[in-house]
Amino acid sequence: MLCVAVGLFVLTACGIKVKSSTDYLVSGNEYFKAGDYKRAEAEYREALRLEPKNPTATNNLGVILNETARYDDAIETMHKALSFDPKNAIAHNVLASALVHKERYDEAIVEAQKAIALDPTDAANVRILADAAMAKGDGTLALQAAQSAIKLDPDNDAHHSRLGRALYMSGNLDAAVVEEMKAVDLNPENNEARLLLARILEKQGKRDEAIAQVKQVLHSNATNDDAKKMLDTLTTTQ
Repeated sequence: MLCVAVGLFVLTACGIKVKSSTDYLVSGNEYFKAGDYKRAEAEYREALRLEPKNPTATNNLGVILNETARYDDAIETMHKALSFDPKNAIAHNVLASALVHKERYDEAIVEAQKAIALDPTDAANVRILADAAMAKGDGTLALQAAQSAIKLDPDNDAHHSRLGRALYMSGNLDAAVVEEMKAVDLNPENNEARLLLARILEKQGKRDEAIAQVKQVLHSNATNDDAKKMLDTLTTTQ
C-alpha cells in the first residue's frame, strides 16, 4: 500500500488519516539515520505531544540534544527516559556523556557504571566511563576503563588513544607512546592522537620525532591551529 507523510497527515490508497505518534517516531528515525537532526527532533517532539510517555521518542530526543550540545536539556530528557525505562543502557550512557560536558563527573561515573552493568559488551559504555574518570582526574579508574574498552574493541584507534592519555596521566610515558602509535597506525588521520604523541615525545626529549608528528598533522590539515602552535613552540625552543 502506498503511504506518504504530508504534514500532519498520512496519505494512503485508502484515504487520509491523521499521523499517529508511531508515524512521527518512524519518520523521526528516518531523519535521524540521514543525519538531519533538526527534522528528526521535530518529529520526535510531535510524537511526544501525542504520547508524552513514549520511551523511544524520549530517548531519541535526548540523544539529539546531547549530540547538538544542549546538555542541560539532554540531562533532563534522559532522566525522563530513565523514569520510563530504568534499564535503558543507552540512556544511561548518553546521560553520562552530557554530565561530563557539564563537569558533573561523579554523577557521570555513576551513570556510566550503570550502563556497563546493563550492557557490559558495549565498548561505548566503558569509553564514557574512561572519559568521565579522566575528566575527574581519577587516573586509576580511567586506566582500567580504557583497557576494558580495548578488550571489547581492539581495533578501535580512539580506544588506543584514550588508553594512551590515561597512561600519560599516570606518568607511564613509554607505554603511552606505544598506545598512541597504535592509534595512528590504525587511523593515520587521527590528528588528536598524533598531537598527544608529539607532546609525549617532547617530554621524552625526542624533539625531532615530535616535530615529525606535528608536521604530519599539518600535512593532512594545514589549518589545524593546535598543530601550528605546537610546531611553533617546538621549533623556537630548540
